[in-house]
Amino acid sequence: MNTQSASLFDRLSLEQAAHLQRTFTPEQVTQWCRLAGVERWPDQVPEPLIAGLFSCLLGMELPGPGTMYLKQRLDYVQPARLGEPLTASVTITQLRPDKALVDLDTLCTGATGQIICRGQALVLYRR
Repeated sequence: MNTQSASLFDRLSLEQAAHLQRTFTPEQVTQWCRLAGVERWPDQVPEPLIAGLFSCLLGMELPGPGTMYLKQRLDYVQPARLGEPLTASVTITQLRPDKALVDLDTLCTGATGQIICRGQALVLYRR
């Protein structure tokens, strides 16, 4: 690992977390369905939009720019309602600086704290 990658990795720590909150309106889901070529518009938030919340967090917040997905697993527990505030969170569970790898738990909850989905992500963190 080069010096720049090492210094970036040094700012990470176990249990470090990042969160974001997002609400998807029916209009936004309709627009996404048109772009994705989905013919039947769902009455709930499509799973790819929820997964995108984790992509945003991993690429922009934690670890941040330079992150490359290697593996992701998401288990959807229940649907997310349109118009419901969703909170997506990522938490570092393991750091492997020798390989620039970061393991994270992922969690999305609804307005009342109910679990929408949970899982894990493995990312490579280099610039």
